[in-house]
Amino acid sequence: MEENMSVTEQTTQAENMGNEAEVQGAAQENKGKGQKLFTQEEVNGFVQSRISRMKGQIEKESKAEYEQKFTELQVREMKLLVREKLDERGMSRELADIITCTDEDDLNSKLDVLNKIYGSKANEKQTPMPGFRVGAVPEGNSSYRTGTDPLRQAMGLNRKD
Repeated sequence: MEENMSVTEQTTQAENMGNEAEVQGAAQENKGKGQKLFTQEEVNGFVQSRISRMKGQIEKESKAEYEQKFTELQVREMKLLVREKLDERGMSRELADIITCTDEDDLNSKLDVLNKIYGSKANEKQTPMPGFRVGAVPEGNSSYRTGTDPLRQAMGLNRKD
């Protein structure tokens, strides 16, 4: 950082020396025309004030950018936490887009309420629906044990080994 400052100061001093020579040369040419001449100290003061204004502006912009990124990171972390808590409780991940919370305690209280309302229905053992189930072997059907599938047999797709 100090190297950058010294390089900047050296560059500014070199520019000021060049500007001073130009100002003095212009002053000699236009001596009687009423132009104001600036001393080296005044020019240095102008440059320093301009540099300090630019530094302040850059600091404000970088701080705003940092705060924006930090806020985005917090939002992403909170969504990840919501998904993890939903998975732990066996709840649908689709709720992650609906649930808004400020911290982990707030999230836990909201999930507790949801679990009270919908948890008893979700935790009940679901009875199988009547109908055809893939991979299910009916009891007492010897054709499954022998390797012939009645469905394949009905469609004329018997396996030929």
